[in-house]
Amino acid sequence: MDNTGATTARPRQVSGSKSDRDTPAAPSVSTQYSSGRATGWVSHLPPSWVPYVQLARLSLPAALMLIYLPTLFGVLLAAVLDEVHHPSSPWYACLLLLVASFFFSNAAHAWDDLADAPIDILIPRTARRPIPRGAVSRPAALAFAFANALGAAATLRWGFPDPAVAFRYALPNILATVYYPFAKRHTNLPQLVLGFCLAWGVVMGAVAVGCEPFSLTPTTTTNDDENITTSPSFPTTTTLIPPTLPLGPLTIQTPFLSLFTACALWSIIYDTIYAAEDYDADCALGLGSMVVLCGGPRAPATKRMLYALLACLGGCLVACGLSAGMAWRYYAVAPVGATVSLGSMIRGVDLKDARSTWWWFRYGYWFVGGSVVGGLGVEGMVRWLGRYRE
Repeated sequence: MDNTGATTARPRQVSGSKSDRDTPAAPSVSTQYSSGRATGWVSHLPPSWVPYVQLARLSLPAALMLIYLPTLFGVLLAAVLDEVHHPSSPWYACLLLLVASFFFSNAAHAWDDLADAPIDILIPRTARRPIPRGAVSRPAALAFAFANALGAAATLRWGFPDPAVAFRYALPNILATVYYPFAKRHTNLPQLVLGFCLAWGVVMGAVAVGCEPFSLTPTTTTNDDENITTSPSFPTTTTLIPPTLPLGPLTIQTPFLSLFTACALWSIIYDTIYAAEDYDADCALGLGSMVVLCGGPRAPATKRMLYALLACLGGCLVACGLSAGMAWRYYAVAPVGATVSLGSMIRGVDLKDARSTWWWFRYGYWFVGGSVVGGLGVEGMVRWLGRYRE
């Protein structure tokens, strides 16, 4: 039930920066996620549904797409490497992962708001979120999170080629997601935890088409009573970077490791920009972030750090292509497009202006995600046509 109109005693809020007090918060932030008012398509829903849409961050596509896009990257990279072993087409996997991402996003955001509710009520930007304002009770939010977690688990059980493998690969991400809302209480690197959570979608995308990016032991098959040890297939073209990275008993496919790292850096960059808005409140409450670590949105070190992360991201995308033996077309679209668009974002965003950080957070991911999808998609299509003609 929506109890938005109820009046309850509220703890004293932490004041924001001078600019926050002198100017109203960015309308898109307050109305989309943290207000009893419904806008856009959400305004056509029953009023009792609105708080749950806000709880799950469904009013805008950003939250869902930032979880879904890395899984799509994983499917495309597996297709480039000819590592698609699912009997159905990759299109089925893409649809399955969209459904799984929907449930996972809903559950993760509800859990995040549950854990953060005592803090959110003290921060002006988040004080009107559904749980702090009383529109969704804590038991209802927990039930919502649990129901969506079951939905995500159902996609692993009945949609993935090998449910046991899928659950095994999903476990690290589940644990990291449960811990994430508490990370800012313990460290200045919560964005690192978030980056791991979101980038793990690359791994799950590969698993959805029957490709295992990590191998603890070689695959053993039996042929004429002889045990033959085989490894997963890798690119047959000459690569400047080895396609596999052996770490003791663990073998990692280098293209997936490189793409995973690039996605993690991407998440760290855009969430650091988004977190700049909460710098004053974080300092007052003793919470950590990479913005706090660098000295705040006005500190030159903050943007220098973002540019350094961007350079590493570009290097990882190049390493992904080199280890997979990709052609020039991939580099022209994915590494170039991603670094140019993110570089424009870092250069153009005003970390001291909440409207600016929100705008870049809301729209900037399309350019980066589109560049990576385009680069991998073009490379995969050309390779598929080559194999088809053979």
